[in-house]
Amino acid sequence: MKQQKVHLLPGLFALFIFVSLTGLLSCALPGYPPKDIGNTDPSASTPGAILLSSSTAGASATAGASVTPGGLPTPGPSLTPGSSATPGASPTAGPSPTATASPTPVIPPASGGSDLLISRNVPAYDPSGPVPEATDASYDTYWWPDSTPTWLAYDLSSVPPAHRSTVLSVWYNPSFQYDHTLVGDYSYNLPHNYSLEANAAPGGGTPPSSNWVSLLSISGNQYHSRQHVLSLTGYSWLRLRITSADNNSPRLNWDLYDASSIRSDDWIFFGDSITAGSMGQDTVGGVPAFASLINASQPTHFPVEEDGGIGYLTSDDGAQHISTWLALFPGKYVGLSYGTNDANGCVNASSFYQNYVTMVQAVLAAGKIPVIPHLPWGRTSNIQNCGPALNAKIDALYQAFPQIIKGPDLWAYFQAHQSLISSDNIHPTDPGFGAYRQQWANTMLAEVYG
Repeated sequence: MKQQKVHLLPGLFALFIFVSLTGLLSCALPGYPPKDIGNTDPSASTPGAILLSSSTAGASATAGASVTPGGLPTPGPSLTPGSSATPGASPTAGPSPTATASPTPVIPPASGGSDLLISRNVPAYDPSGPVPEATDASYDTYWWPDSTPTWLAYDLSSVPPAHRSTVLSVWYNPSFQYDHTLVGDYSYNLPHNYSLEANAAPGGGTPPSSNWVSLLSISGNQYHSRQHVLSLTGYSWLRLRITSADNNSPRLNWDLYDASSIRSDDWIFFGDSITAGSMGQDTVGGVPAFASLINASQPTHFPVEEDGGIGYLTSDDGAQHISTWLALFPGKYVGLSYGTNDANGCVNASSFYQNYVTMVQAVLAAGKIPVIPHLPWGRTSNIQNCGPALNAKIDALYQAFPQIIKGPDLWAYFQAHQSLISSDNIHPTDPGFGAYRQQWANTMLAEVYG
């Protein structure tokens, strides 16, 4: 039977799981995740699986650079409002570590174009036959076959050869965490083992049954989205072949771009659970994906964008893992949105600053541009008592590293719109997550695309 692209979370059970997960994933729930909890879902991937090296230009992962659960610091204090700051962890700190400033650069407008999204509405097929919904404009529906091994093939013969000689492939799975293994969480319908294969057969008909050429192969994937840059010179077809996935049923959206220019309009947003809940591709709080917001205002742009949020993470976790993550990202703009968990634990402000210096320096060394917002306002007494000192350190980063693009002032925004903070006093409501996304788009339209 033909596998139709299915709307997000079609079953009541899946809906219950997703709602339960997003409700549970507080930034710093006390006592969670347990150390070395691993991934207890028998259908999910092995925690800490090593990502094998790929042939992706500029985005290969080194074997052995895996991440394992249980590597996080003990979560901070309770989320209950009115809790006091942790004794001995005052946000008032001594002088910040010195960073070498560079001359303020002129930020060029992002160069890209909606015409660089070359897979939109091209003929798509899986083993059941044509699946035109796989290449439509909606990120609220997914290609979701019911078994593996399986494949999804795109006929690119109608795309001018100049726009498909080098292609950026990006797929998105709706699992909450960017890397579920890092916090011992579950993933849902995540591809684990897959390959990208090309074929030179003429287009205009059904996919060829033979002569597929493997361009790269990934084993033990643990990320909910991945980008790969591929040489397609001489090929008319590209196929994503998946041999292993959660529940033997992969779920994803898959886009292809002309890589010759799009890498300068390519974003990833690293952060905690607030980022994870806000910066995915599905509509949240009535607000579409970041890329769609940019495109609606600037029709010549349709950026690539990954959500790199992981619940519970602090700036220290970001500093520990940023080099591993950057090795997977071939794009240009790197959002760094940590601080809520730091504030809720009242970490030392100078330690927070040094963690950000580590991340910023790693981003700059990789030839990319860091984008940093103020951390968002929250109702807990720790966030209110300790958050301002951390935001002051972010202001200090802006001075020390003028290469940073200033992100939205999420503290001022949510302080002025307190009804958008949920009853847990930390996370936004569903409309608040949408507003968070909109603030990012509005600010980047002014700072980068203006």
